[in-house]
Amino acid sequence: MAEQNNQVQLKNYNRRSVLNYIRKNGTATKAGLASATGLTFMAIKKILEELEKLNLIKGGQLESTGGRRALSYAINENYRYSIGIHINKFVTRVAVMNLRGQVIAMEKLSMDRGFSGQNEFVEMLSRSVERVIERSGIEHSKILGIGVGVPGPVDYAEGVILTPPNMPILNYLPLREILEKNTGIPVFVNKDTNVIAFGEYWCGEARDCSTLVYTDVDMGIGSGLIIDGKLNIGANGIAGEFCHITVDINGALCNCGNRGCLEAVSSGIAVIKELSRRLDKEEKHPLYKKREDLVIEDVFEMAEKKDMLTISILNQSAFYLGVAISNLINILDPELVILGGILIQRYPRYFDIVKDVADQRKVKGARENRLLVSSLKESAGVIGAGEVVADNFFNKLVNEVFMKN
Repeated sequence: MAEQNNQVQLKNYNRRSVLNYIRKNGTATKAGLASATGLTFMAIKKILEELEKLNLIKGGQLESTGGRRALSYAINENYRYSIGIHINKFVTRVAVMNLRGQVIAMEKLSMDRGFSGQNEFVEMLSRSVERVIERSGIEHSKILGIGVGVPGPVDYAEGVILTPPNMPILNYLPLREILEKNTGIPVFVNKDTNVIAFGEYWCGEARDCSTLVYTDVDMGIGSGLIIDGKLNIGANGIAGEFCHITVDINGALCNCGNRGCLEAVSSGIAVIKELSRRLDKEEKHPLYKKREDLVIEDVFEMAEKKDMLTISILNQSAFYLGVAISNLINILDPELVILGGILIQRYPRYFDIVKDVADQRKVKGARENRLLVSSLKESAGVIGAGEVVADNFFNKLVNEVFMKN
């Protein structure tokens, strides 16, 4: 019996390996799969026949491999579906996606409105989930789960948002429990930068690598780590709290209680605070009278008008981030670092400065570490949240499907 169980486990492992290789690469041929997995051509042929019979994959176009054109296989993207939610200080996105991360229906929820409490906020999310499912035309039974990216820190085991400094409405919110009760759908709660990193890994610039760091340069700063194709949350769930590394020991006070944290000198909030402080001595500046009520849009508008005070503060923010990125590269040596967030998207020079500083300060290796701007932009979080659900299916729940064959 034990030997039989071992054989079943090995068989399912090989099936999952084939599925995930196809999923990561978009399409694959028998020869390509045999080479990548180390399985024999005949073993690959049998596995593909089984997966096709289970409707998990489909035969696609003929691909040229240098000789005869070979049949390629792809994931059956409409086998099941996932829902992604990305909660942001400004906008929350809710979307239904297929198994290739393609958005079928999406809704954007403004966070400008004042919420009377956590119940009203979760009710808004629950209603939005129902609306996007209805709009997609997909049966409830075909939804695998809801992935949610939230500002950290997060209790992953319980699905509870802890104390996000920039969104106090979410403090100690048991989101998984309430959202599962409201929707009847399994819920996976993860830190926002983790799901963005996952979105980039499966659907963005990182499709050709297995190790990457995503850094979000927004009103706050955070990172998500993918190592060997898996999210790395650390021993205590705080991996990627990149915002609290010290870059200036005599710098501004951070909300964590320390001085000179990256968040305190480079985040969108830090930029606004620094601009407000320096405007006290600039009575002729267009923003002088508004200096106590600045918003991030004021910063970008002045940068577009070539205001040197604003530009110098943004450049300083980018410099500190470049220093931090160089440290990150020296410690982790990732294949790829992807930068995203509002400061990257709205101030074109920001990325160039970060890259220049990081390249100058990092230890030189045999190969260059690539630094890129997020191609998924504001959609990365909602796509990545859905991909967390898909990943759970392809690595765990799919074993239940295998039992049918």
